[in-house]
Amino acid sequence: MSQKTIIISGIPVAQPRARIFTRNGHVMSWDPAGEAKKIAKAEIAKQTNKIPDVAIEMFVKFFLPVPKSTSKKKKALMLTNEIKHIKRPDTSNYLKFTEDALDSVAFKDDSQLWHVDAVKLYSDEPRTVITIKWEDD
Repeated sequence: MSQKTIIISGIPVAQPRARIFTRNGHVMSWDPAGEAKKIAKAEIAKQTNKIPDVAIEMFVKFFLPVPKSTSKKKKALMLTNEIKHIKRPDTSNYLKFTEDALDSVAFKDDSQLWHVDAVKLYSDEPRTVITIKWEDD
């Protein structure tokens, strides 16, 4: 079994709803996170080669910043995971952005993902840590 860990520094990005609008009577859509996705794809491409077309397990940790107005006591509890991150955006939106950023860069298609595990945590160092595992040919 092979494994690759990818780290994307900075505050994790959640996938917002696609914006749908009309122009000259034609319905069009726009991805508000498109630019952030391009940056993430470039970062991922530097750290990995494309994985073969096999089943993939993915484990993701989203490390989010502690709000600035938090007391020292509460911050300590957040950093030790005694207080869970249950604020918006939800984990599935962070995960959707991550899957889209990895798609066609780290693996052929996100349909290869057969098992995904994701968690939101507080940290003084915001980042996304992605571990991908797959069977060798």
